[in-house]
Amino acid sequence: MGEIIKTAWVAAIVLLLCSSTIRAQQRYQTREGMVEVIGSYRDSRVIATSDHLFIVINYQTAEIGLSLDPATLRTETDSLNVILINSPLMPVILEGKLNIPYVNTLQQPDQELNFTALLHMNKIVKTIYANGAIKHSTGNDNFSSLLTLNFKLRLSDFGIVLLEGWSDEITIQIYQAMLKTQ
Repeated sequence: MGEIIKTAWVAAIVLLLCSSTIRAQQRYQTREGMVEVIGSYRDSRVIATSDHLFIVINYQTAEIGLSLDPATLRTETDSLNVILINSPLMPVILEGKLNIPYVNTLQQPDQELNFTALLHMNKIVKTIYANGAIKHSTGNDNFSSLLTLNFKLRLSDFGIVLLEGWSDEITIQIYQAMLKTQ
């Protein structure tokens, strides 16, 4: 019985140390970020969306990481959705540091973002330029801000060749609600 109590105390202390370390680092993650991939086919605009964007933000260092499985993207065209579902592309990963020293989720003016990041896609890594904003909101107990990011890229830079009629350039738009810090 004494050994069980000792083990429970050790487990409780380890759990407290781990939780305080995670909180001290102020790293927040979510799987419900929204992404829009905007391209064109001939003269028509085509938008693929996903709400399966995984984002990790370190509030203290303003480092950000995003991951998206292209198979989760959906359009209004069933045949294009089948192609996306069966895409051999591995998850797309973006890693960077916002152009702010840290992320402040308390009341503060909106912050404009412009920074470079590494984009990993199709086993190729390229530096991209992203811009966006952190817009603070009021009246929500859990969320304090909306993070938006935008960037353009050419698919051919990542070894992706499209059929005739498709534009090589796409625009990526990201939307993510940000948690309040305590």
